Amino acid sequence: MNPTGLQVSTPTDTTIVLTRTFDAPRRLVWEAMFVPAKMRRWMLPPPGFTLTTCVCEPRVGGALSLAWKSAEADPAMTLQGVFTEVVPHERAVHTEKMALGSGQEIGSLVETHEFAEKGGVTAMRITQAYESKEGRDGALASGMDQGMEACYRQLDAVLAKPA
Repeated sequence: MNPTGLQVSTPTDTTIVLTRTFDAPRRLVWEAMFVPAKMRRWMLPPPGFTLTTCVCEPRVGGALSLAWKSAEADPAMTLQGVFTEVVPHERAVHTEKMALGSGQEIGSLVETHEFAEKGGVTAMRITQAYESKEGRDGALASGMDQGMEACYRQLDAVLAKPA
């Protein structure tokens, strides 16, 4: 069990570091983070949205593509990226651009996931490097940490179920 949940720090003006532990081997956490069928089991959409596209190809040059629809728009929001570094079960780096359905970009960053396991517990560290302080601050103000923690609580439940 993870009593403290997601930890958020801002080591630089353009960086957010998110850390979280999971009571599961890192192989299972990795698969949950990067296998589309498993991502859909815990990745909750923002309220009023439905996840309609979930493509994740964790290999150098592989695509990351997510799209959500709402009652007003399809897509209402998209996330597009490309993996630039992958060491299975240990580290993955990808670009990420989020946009509204209108095409208006709402964020651009490089995201690094790192996984370490000790005694069957996996520590995950995500470093988000934004292009500007304004981009970083906008992400922090959006409540993304609360949304991520809600998803990770769902992931805890998924990981606790037998395969």
